[in-house]
Amino acid sequence: MRKFRVVTLALALVVLVTAATALAAKPKKVAFTGSYSGQATTQLNGNTATIAATGNGTGTMLGSSTLTGQGTGDTSVQPCVPWGGTGMLAGKGSSLAFKVVSTAKGCGDDGGHLFSVSGYVSVTKATGKLAKAKGTLRFTGVYSRDDGSFSVKFTGTLTQ
Repeated sequence: MRKFRVVTLALALVVLVTAATALAAKPKKVAFTGSYSGQATTQLNGNTATIAATGNGTGTMLGSSTLTGQGTGDTSVQPCVPWGGTGMLAGKGSSLAFKVVSTAKGCGDDGGHLFSVSGYVSVTKATGKLAKAKGTLRFTGVYSRDDGSFSVKFTGTLTQ
């Protein structure tokens, strides 16, 4: 009986040490970069621009992947239109869903043909190799209203 108590106590101690180690583990940091290009459309209704974009590219731990997004912008604010929305970067077996932070903007040239876009996205859900990743990524890019083409780059550090 005494031997049983010693073994039970030893097992309990191992479980406590393992649990304490797991709790003390620091979150893993993942440097993320991604580059995407594709087509976007904008539809105007009064001062509201509805935006939809799809593209292809590559991203850290996503590999070859797609970008999809949708949102709205307030065209009454010039020359830089504030906009927001949601989107997803999806690769084979992994994805990052995000929300565009409200400070995003698209600044057009004098003719309203070429826009530089910039802002931040906040990761709302991640799957696969990026499961449980959280954080904010910066994006910069260009959108041509003439032919609908865009290119955008994402950079930042996520925690898992």
